[in-house]
Amino acid sequence: MRFFLTLWLVFSNLLLYAKEISLEFLKSQPAGYARDFYIWYFINQDSVSIKEAKEAYELVFKKSQRIEKAMQDKGAPHELPKDIYCKNLLLEKLISSDAECIFMGLKFSSVWQMESKMAKKLADKLINTEFASLGKQIELLKSVQELKPAKRLEVLFSAGSKNVGAILSGLNYQQKLELLDSVPVPENALLNAMNGNDIVLNRTIGNLILDSRFKYIKQALDKVEVSKSDSNTFFLLGINAIMQKDQGYANRAFNYFKKSENTTNDPFMQDRALWWQYLVSKDRQYLKTLSQSGFVDIFSITANQILNTTPKFSLITDFKSSAKPYKLDIKDPFAWQILRTKISGLKDKAYEDEVALLYHQETFPHLIYFLNREYRYKHNYFIFAYDEPKLFENTHQKALAYAVARQESNLLPALVSTSYALGMMQIMPFNVEPFAKSMGLKNITLFDMFDPKIALKFGNFYLKELEREFKNPLFVAYAYNGGPGFLRRTLAKNQLFLKDREYEPWLSMELLAYEESRFYGMKVLANYVIYSQMLGKKVDVQTLLNDTLKFQNKEKK
Repeated sequence: MRFFLTLWLVFSNLLLYAKEISLEFLKSQPAGYARDFYIWYFINQDSVSIKEAKEAYELVFKKSQRIEKAMQDKGAPHELPKDIYCKNLLLEKLISSDAECIFMGLKFSSVWQMESKMAKKLADKLINTEFASLGKQIELLKSVQELKPAKRLEVLFSAGSKNVGAILSGLNYQQKLELLDSVPVPENALLNAMNGNDIVLNRTIGNLILDSRFKYIKQALDKVEVSKSDSNTFFLLGINAIMQKDQGYANRAFNYFKKSENTTNDPFMQDRALWWQYLVSKDRQYLKTLSQSGFVDIFSITANQILNTTPKFSLITDFKSSAKPYKLDIKDPFAWQILRTKISGLKDKAYEDEVALLYHQETFPHLIYFLNREYRYKHNYFIFAYDEPKLFENTHQKALAYAVARQESNLLPALVSTSYALGMMQIMPFNVEPFAKSMGLKNITLFDMFDPKIALKFGNFYLKELEREFKNPLFVAYAYNGGPGFLRRTLAKNQLFLKDREYEPWLSMELLAYEESRFYGMKVLANYVIYSQMLGKKVDVQTLLNDTLKFQNKEKK
């Protein structure tokens, strides 16, 4: 879950510091994101001295801006990690730094604005170091800028996919527009760059395809046949063909979706590509193939609903519980980290014996963690862990809450993310106090988010708030992940979820700009359908998704 409020400083001292953490406690815990969260919390305590804060800082597993901000607010002088220090240097100071610091902190958006003389000096400084490739990229960008617009892109896209990817990804939005959206893009040079299959270039091109502008590069992509790429880039090239709508677009899109299917082992990505092969070809044979999928996703579910067939995927919804509980404090993130490390290091019978001890009601999510690793997600586990029957007003609420929890944490109670999202519902720390206040709860601390029953209350509260505004479960999922502001801005453009546009609403689900939320929404929706079914309520996917079509297609007017 991402931002509900915009600042980290909206805690009351009473809430934030209701639990005292000691330096000795921190030193006794294993390194990792959980301890980093506790260190961040520790540094923010008023009772912690600057000396103690600096000692705690030395324990940090992954230095981050949040930790640095806490140290700054504490007034604790310390040496910043070199990468953070270099990224925050003013350009004038960065240029006079060593080659490694320049490599860490330089942005191509700054090079774009730099005078050629200064850029040459910078490139010369790098050229005889291990960062010589950056020096050559600086020279390339400045030489490209000196050319006439019609020649710029020919030279750039002929410079190798890694160079193209590094430069394009490093420019800001306006600079990309100036470079790419003023003249046609040379097709052969673009094709050669794309067939280099550079991960950075692929990601950048994918973002451009999903943007409402950059028509020239989209047109050029539609006129070439990329043969070497990754599954997601092939898929987005298919989406681009659909959006261009040139003659024969359905065949071009189909071919890319086929390539997408054939270049991945991920069952979700395979099913997604198969679904789109069906959409553009209208050939129900692809639906039949998809209906045989052993993986639960929105595509295999919908295929079976359309064909009125019984899914081939199997659901595991419960386990036989041992009478003897595993000795694990499920609310302690360190206990789970230690156990996970211990079991992961075992082999054969020792591993099996230890995992077998997790067959208990309280530790079913932990059991599923290891079963998923063992069987590579070949089984589909859907359980109602830590259920609180009186919490939910209806089956819809319960299905949606568990659908989100399954995607956020796989129902593990004591998770801490890299951004310090907490617990089974991955509540952000700055949301805890306002949520508690709105629910009339007192004496709630951040650490209560590791209690799964409390976490469910907070998650359900937030979901109800989002549902009042966004109505549809798909939109609620987008907002839970990307933040309500993100979704409001997205919908306000009136470019997605259009009535009477071909392939809707599936097309808009693929055009959502933020990739994490794009996939998150699809996966939560599939979870929601399954959990609803388990609660005795059938959800028709097509009907549910058609309710998202909010806006008129301007092209139809």
